[in-house]
Amino acid sequence: MKVGFITIGQSPRVDVVPEILPYIPGVDVIECGALDGLSMDEIKRLAPREGDYVLVTRLRDGSEVKLSRDKIVKRLQECIDFLESKGVDVIGLLCTGEFPELSSKSAMLIEPSNLLIKLVEAINPKILGVVIPDNAQIDMTKDKWSRCCDKVIVVSFSPYSGDEKELPNVLEPLKDADLIVLDCIGYPARIKYIVKRALNIPVLLPRSVLGKVIAELGE
Repeated sequence: MKVGFITIGQSPRVDVVPEILPYIPGVDVIECGALDGLSMDEIKRLAPREGDYVLVTRLRDGSEVKLSRDKIVKRLQECIDFLESKGVDVIGLLCTGEFPELSSKSAMLIEPSNLLIKLVEAINPKILGVVIPDNAQIDMTKDKWSRCCDKVIVVSFSPYSGDEKELPNVLEPLKDADLIVLDCIGYPARIKYIVKRALNIPVLLPRSVLGKVIAELGE
């Protein structure tokens, strides 16, 4: 099986893909990034304005960058087209944002946002806690998750620039949740375990969910 991964930032995602690969040993992997080949000035022009759907990602040098979802959709579709030309069987989107416009003609396109929503609907928690990278995403996150949960509590902690020593304090509002979603592909397994230890609540980690689903498709 040949798998393509698309990041909304720059590839390769050395912080994400190595944690997915143990679920899919032996597969060929090709990466593509929406910001690949762009100068910093060009990247800055993709920044969100007030009211935009905000996304947070990582550049190749490890630095954090904020993007407007609508400004990168076209570039994401170009990544899909590129990966299709390379003959991939499965395309995994390395982002938990919602992209209903994206499509693939010859490969299975897997969006973690869709996987997580269906999982949460199946688990049916009374109170859902959600961790996101940036405060600017709080309103849209509540809107997204209130579709499948009666009560949603959202806190923000950046997987790229946050101080992990402060994370237990950030998590305090989520102490009564039945389930936690780390709503960004940038959160590593290390963050999941910090959350689990702090709250003793089940935690869904997008990159491991994505890896396990791709593994299931390849068996």
